[in-house]
Amino acid sequence: MKQLTTILSLLLSAITLSAQPFESVTYKVFNQNYPSLECIGSIKTLPSGQVAAQRWSVGYECVDRGYAKYSESGSYISQLGVSHARIQSGWARTEQKKGKYDYAWLDEIVDGIVSQNVEPWISLGYGNPIYSSEVTLGAKIFTDEPTLQAWEKYVETTVARYKDRVHKWEVWNEPNQKVNKDNPSTYTTLLVRTCEAIKRVDPQAQIAAFALASVDASYLSHVLNDLKNMGKTDLFTHVSLHKYYENPDDCDYDFMTLRKIVHDFNPQIVVFQGESGCPSKLEWTHALKHIQFDEYIQAKTVLRRMFCDFAIGQACSIFTLTDLVYPDMQQSFGLLRTGLDFKVKYKKPSFYAVRNFVNLLPDNITPFDVEFSANTSREIKLKGLKDGDRTVGVAYYFSDNAPSSSLDWSSVTMTLKDLKIQNPVFVEPITGKVFNLNLYHYSPNSPDTKYTNIPVWDSPVMIMDKTALNMASPDGDRKNLEKDFNTEM
Repeated sequence: MKQLTTILSLLLSAITLSAQPFESVTYKVFNQNYPSLECIGSIKTLPSGQVAAQRWSVGYECVDRGYAKYSESGSYISQLGVSHARIQSGWARTEQKKGKYDYAWLDEIVDGIVSQNVEPWISLGYGNPIYSSEVTLGAKIFTDEPTLQAWEKYVETTVARYKDRVHKWEVWNEPNQKVNKDNPSTYTTLLVRTCEAIKRVDPQAQIAAFALASVDASYLSHVLNDLKNMGKTDLFTHVSLHKYYENPDDCDYDFMTLRKIVHDFNPQIVVFQGESGCPSKLEWTHALKHIQFDEYIQAKTVLRRMFCDFAIGQACSIFTLTDLVYPDMQQSFGLLRTGLDFKVKYKKPSFYAVRNFVNLLPDNITPFDVEFSANTSREIKLKGLKDGDRTVGVAYYFSDNAPSSSLDWSSVTMTLKDLKIQNPVFVEPITGKVFNLNLYHYSPNSPDTKYTNIPVWDSPVMIMDKTALNMASPDGDRKNLEKDFNTEM
């Protein structure tokens, strides 16, 4: 009996251990990699609904194809503080028999996200093989009339079901991929019919068009000219771009080009970044393939992606919350590390980075240009940060190269012209840690503020007015970190 009891005890211990989350080794390394400053605390982060974060969204895509499970990872969305989450509607999963709709799977996601004080926005895309053997669960656009009519009915039914909870709809996903590239008018037809179907049900709905895989000026202009000739210049309110960059700072020119083309068509349309991110390991397919990424690079890249969008005043959605189990691989773009069983194993450094950045850059913080100089030959991207008329900080980083896995800090001496921060502290957003700056580091009484030997690397860091931060003590930060590692999952 004693032997049986011992065996049972060992089994229970094994089960308990297996239920414990894995620690994020890479995030521990980030937390141990201090710049040469005194740590005085960390920022306190608020969940969704308690932070004004209308500019920030996270992706929760591909559940429509069973590549993730809401029951395993969806509840983590609100921890990020974001106000929005992008999901995909899944026509083929919802209508498996003609005319019969089963929304139970999508109800779970929409209602689950709403219960977290997050507003879902839905991408209406991908075909349904029950209507045509040529239709796939991919970007290819159908053109036959029976399928288009079935699509319109599906769109109307879906919008009617969720219009009290969903107020923005995206029409298709990356239509300018090669399967449609040579015939942009197929998207014109789909876009017009889909927008009109949405508005028949919800005239006040916001509609995002294009969701472009790249800034394809020829494709975009062709569709917009089609619409202009049809007299349909007010069908949609937004245009989104889905493009992935090894160096996120390469995006600025693309968005300038996109805005110019779109605003020549209709200056009221809002351009935004609807899907972008970074894998956390080397992958052989999908965006950014054949590049040696890791979790260190992912955290830096995601922050730079968010900062680039913030700096040009547009909304940003990060792809994606959780790793995805594709039929041929496990895709590693997730902020959460998951297993093949879809269960969350740990939060990657990128998860903490997004959560901290959302809380550091809520809607009341806006960017502005600052004239500055620095004693380095490397390119630095720098923006001032304001809360209304009050200057509360600057954010900056080395922007000339793609983020690396190196955790080495450099130091620079910078002079900021006509800009004063009253009680400056140094903030590292991946860990959320706050560090003291003393009079050795800055000269508050000079006409232009000079910062001496200030840490910098290839990920956004900040000099912030301490009074503008919601801070926890170092002990409180340590307890929160232990909670993240040991109990939240």
